[in-house]
Amino acid sequence: MTDSPKDVVTQFLRAVESGDEATLEALQTPDCTWWIIGHGTMSRAEYMATVRSMLMTAQSRKVEIIGMIGEGDTVAAEIRSEMHFGAGVYRNAYHDLFVVRDGRIVHGREYFDTAAVEAFQAAGKA
Repeated sequence: MTDSPKDVVTQFLRAVESGDEATLEALQTPDCTWWIIGHGTMSRAEYMATVRSMLMTAQSRKVEIIGMIGEGDTVAAEIRSEMHFGAGVYRNAYHDLFVVRDGRIVHGREYFDTAAVEAFQAAGKA
């Protein structure tokens, strides 16, 4: 039995939280694309490079799934995160949309609070 699209998304978000890059890679198709607010469209390779250079550098990551709705191969998820980078803590709220086929993500869209990003970056420059 294959995992439902919601199960795949849950596994993906748990892998983000635990820093499990192998699972993140395994849960995406080779031609997976991403669209992220402020960055636009990116390939799987570009997305994973961003994940490695940002998220995976956190000393700890908490990813909380607030809610999830799935219809067919599409899953919408409301998420909150808290990531610790030395003395800095980055918190944000997200609305992500995933398209899952045959147990793997083929496309993701990520919306988040851009003011939270700006505040975190400004605090790092102080």
